[in-house]
Formats: sequence, structure tokens, C-alpha cells
Amino acid sequence: MKDKYNFFRQGGLRPTQEQMLHTKVFYRNAGVIYASFEQWKDIDRFYFIPLYPEMVYCIAGKAIEMAPDPVWLGSFIRCTLEHPDLFQYKCPKCGQIVLPYRYVGSPLSGRVDLEGKCQCGWEGFEMVSGWRLRATTLRNQLAIDKHRHGKYKLLHLRTEPATVQDLLKYIGLVDEDIIMPAEK
Repeated sequence: MKDKYNFFRQGGLRPTQEQMLHTKVFYRNAGVIYASFEQWKDIDRFYFIPLYPEMVYCIAGKAIEMAPDPVWLGSFIRCTLEHPDLFQYKCPKCGQIVLPYRYVGSPLSGRVDLEGKCQCGWEGFEMVSGWRLRATTLRNQLAIDKHRHGKYKLLHLRTEPATVQDLLKYIGLVDEDIIMPAEK
């Protein structure tokens, strides 16, 4: 059975299991990462952690991406925080603002699912319209950050990208506090 990357991106780069694990660690710990954004947003090592949130939709055998993988963690967080009208929603259980850890949708219907977890424990998604506007906004943020990323890579040629776990430890969490995804 083919997975989404093999089907949609034939011949393209596919994220490794380790890269997908780092993305899932972000999903599980997004609340604390959002809450500490001011603390780490200027540290390029953390800002440019690559995420693979699978923002792909297939139409007639063609892949249409909301944003190309990888999406940098800092760009994703900044986009969500600076555009609350596009990327935030109210929890249906308690009414608090939910900061999503993933957005996926269809360019045909224009629908976007903003997936997140509220502080009250509710976890799910909000369906909204405006796929093109949200995709353009995210792509624009990635384009803005591209120059900064190029400068960072030039100055740190032999440096491996940090991981979400590295960021969580920098924030002050210990291994026992980091929520890891369930193993299959």
C-alpha cells in the first residue's frame, strides 16, 4: 500500500521516520512551544526546526500543497500568532482560544481544518473556509524567513538542525515532561 508521500510526490524527497517523529512531538507539545515563543523566536537554531505537517491535497493526480515541506517551526508559530483571524479558533467546550498545530484542507472546496488541542483538554479541529488565503499567508511567511534561513545556513554549514526535543529542553522541560507520540 502506498503512503501519501509515495503517491503524491513520486520521485520527490520523503521525510524520514525520525523527521516525522519530530513533527509528532511538536503536535503533542504545541501548547508549551507556543507559550514560550518570545523566549526562543530569535534563536535561529530553534526557529528553523523543520516540520513535516503533510499539508498536501491531491486533485486529478496532482499534488497541491498548502505549503511545501519542510515548514519551519518558527514560521508556522509566527504565522499562527500574527494572523489570529486566519489561524486561531475558539474551543467548542470552554471558549478559550486554540492555537492549532496543523492545518490541512482542500483547494477545491476552500475548506481548511485547523487541528489543535485546548488547555481544557479538548482536542479536535475547526472547519473554516479560505484555503487560498491561509495557504498564501503561510507561504508568504516562509518566503519572508527564507533570507534569514539562508544566512543561518551560511554561518552554520556543519550544524544539524535542532529537534523539537532540543527546544523543549531549552525551554526548561525535562525528558519526563516531554509528551512523546504513542509508538505503533
